[in-house]
Amino acid sequence: MGNANGVSDMHEATATQRGISSMDATKGAGALDGKRYLESLRDGREVWYRGKRVDDVTTYPEFAEMAKSIARIYDMQHVPETRDVMTYEQDNGLRASYSYFLPTEPEHLLRRRRNTEVWVREVFGMCGRLPDFCASMVIGYYDIRHELAKLSPDLAKNTETYLKYARDHDLCLSHGLHDPCMDKSLRPSQDPDRCVRVIKERDDGIVVRGARFNTFGIFSNEILISPTYMFTEDEAEFALWFTVPCNAPGLKQVAREVFSGRNPMDHPVSARFDEVDSLAIFDDVFIPWERVFLYREPLAANRLFRGNVMSWASYAGSVLTQLRMEILVAVAHLLATTSGVDKRPNVVSTLGEMCTYLSLARSNLRAGEVDCIRTPGGHYRTAAAPERRALVTMVSERFVELVEHIGTSSLIFLPTAEDWTAPELKKHLDIYMRGKGTSPIDRYKLCRLAWDLTGDGYGGRQQLYERLHSGDPTMVVQNAYRRFDLSAGIELVTKFLDLERPVADTSR
Repeated sequence: MGNANGVSDMHEATATQRGISSMDATKGAGALDGKRYLESLRDGREVWYRGKRVDDVTTYPEFAEMAKSIARIYDMQHVPETRDVMTYEQDNGLRASYSYFLPTEPEHLLRRRRNTEVWVREVFGMCGRLPDFCASMVIGYYDIRHELAKLSPDLAKNTETYLKYARDHDLCLSHGLHDPCMDKSLRPSQDPDRCVRVIKERDDGIVVRGARFNTFGIFSNEILISPTYMFTEDEAEFALWFTVPCNAPGLKQVAREVFSGRNPMDHPVSARFDEVDSLAIFDDVFIPWERVFLYREPLAANRLFRGNVMSWASYAGSVLTQLRMEILVAVAHLLATTSGVDKRPNVVSTLGEMCTYLSLARSNLRAGEVDCIRTPGGHYRTAAAPERRALVTMVSERFVELVEHIGTSSLIFLPTAEDWTAPELKKHLDIYMRGKGTSPIDRYKLCRLAWDLTGDGYGGRQQLYERLHSGDPTMVVQNAYRRFDLSAGIELVTKFLDLERPVADTSR
């Protein structure tokens, strides 16, 4: 039963019994390996799939393959070939992931990027919310601790405590992306269920209710919540930044239909790298104060998150996006060459267009590193580049279209992996699945990969995610214009024409 505030007494009591109310004060073991990672997911979390509760995400058939894929990457933190690329030794003797490394010199950004590159390559550029991405958000929280201290010194200190805790335990994190898509014509104050909100304040913490869309949450240790909605001053109960363990009482994750569990020959990426989106439901979840970074500060929440915290995470996101573009260009090229159309002018033009977009993405990322800035928090991050996100928004759908344009019907009329094992069919497939300079089976694998990346439900999900996860594409592109520095060009034109003053308002 709930109390007078509608809060579940059972959840509050259970939180105390299970120790969720405070972070583990014991010394962490440093960089995770695969075994410890999988064990950390067996914590009693409440995950639902197709109306049934999942007892163990590491062994459940629909989720096990992805969990194993992430465990394999954590194991790479301990092998000689990648150990020093992915981890470093702290002053306390623990090795820590470069995902949690504080860049105090410009060249430190490259250390972070090399670690990110390992992560994204090992998932073939398919997972948009890897642990490395969300660890960067924790760096972002810590980097603006001086701003948070103006609002609440105690909560600002939490960013430092949590960074150390997350780093020493090598927490695998995810974050609540957006609010549920309900009636968007209503403000949160008109429909409180639209956004996660505080419903009770206690001496030891707060109780929250609501829901968030989440990616990778069922495979993570904790979820970061920082709303992206632009709140007004009278909507303070929604302006919260906090983190919550995935096994917190009252937290339910309802997973979408998965793409895993299929034959990896037919679905080479979706069978292995489905990061799984879910609806995270906060059914009166207790959050101790030590896990709260910002509280009831709507204007500060609006100002600090996208322009500061997410600037750190976007660096990792850009590395992944660049690799994804490289993969799609390579797939398009291989489709063209094995189809014998790689010399046709229209195909060459298509490939040239894709290479141009890829080159722009590479150059922009490198420019962000070269023009990196030293933040007021004392760290170096890439220069803010809204046009980087705008470019991805503009070309993600175009890339899929161009791959389909080159692959044409060869991406549709495909047999299945089982057909290759039937002797009476294989002799025909060996004839009619041939390509230029390749074996029939290799040509089949290439076409299947292209379909998995573009036309299959998995590919559709990937493209939709890439194009929309930063918000309305129109607004993203508009923001690139609004934040672009035009001053040098305006000054040049003004001087050339000997204008007494600018002929138009330059504010945007």
